[in-house]
Amino acid sequence: MGSGAVNVPRPLGFAGLHRRELARDPWSWGVAALLPLTALSWRALAPEMGVMSVFGVAALLLPPAVLALTAPRLARRATWAFWGSLALRPAGAFRGAVIGATTGLLLPLCAGAAAAAAVVGAPPAAAFALVAAVAAIVIAYGALGGLVAAATLEPAKAVALGAVVWGVGVVAYEPALVALAVVFAERPFEPWLVALVLAHPLEVARVALLRTLEVPVFVGPTGLLLERWWGQAAVAWAAGVALLGAGGLLLLAGAWLARRPR
Repeated sequence: MGSGAVNVPRPLGFAGLHRRELARDPWSWGVAALLPLTALSWRALAPEMGVMSVFGVAALLLPPAVLALTAPRLARRATWAFWGSLALRPAGAFRGAVIGATTGLLLPLCAGAAAAAAVVGAPPAAAFALVAAVAAIVIAYGALGGLVAAATLEPAKAVALGAVVWGVGVVAYEPALVALAVVFAERPFEPWLVALVLAHPLEVARVALLRTLEVPVFVGPTGLLLERWWGQAAVAWAAGVALLGAGGLLLLAGAWLARRPR
């Protein structure tokens, strides 16, 4: 104290700034609150069915919500102009921002999933599985939000592009797989079909949750292929799809942003 030194708080990095912004956003907690509120409708069901019903809502609600919350913040040109004036690598700065925004959403949305599991009376293992499945959705679509933001640097365009990608993945996914399977029925197409099926984060998370809960229902090609090729390893595959897929999107987003004109 005698030297007159003053303790100056260390400024937050890009990851910390975006993490704090998303974690404190009332919309993040508003979306999270919808999970336990909808879970009230399934309190009379068996806990496993209640958990799967909550996940069904999360699979529809969370991808567009995550994109709408992350992409506009990551696509702000004013922020990019500030990054461009620094001596930091723009790719690394942007990746840090994407990671921060995604982790900022993980807290409220995983808390909402845990509250929903408590509402439906899920045991600890089922509750943990639901929270993990929700976390996988947030991680995958948070990285996608970073990619569409890097591709557009316009908040409205980023949200629109993310919505198109999500819509194609949800609406056209299984019909496209069935059409490809029919077209290539006479050719050795199965390994490629397996790769396309097992790369879909929502479907893999759903089937992994079913496997964890030991619910004897496997609907659609993802369930059949996971049962045939992976069996009990479906949960590990789901975690790998979320983490590796998000990592690939994150690397691509940073590289894309770094090549944009400043």
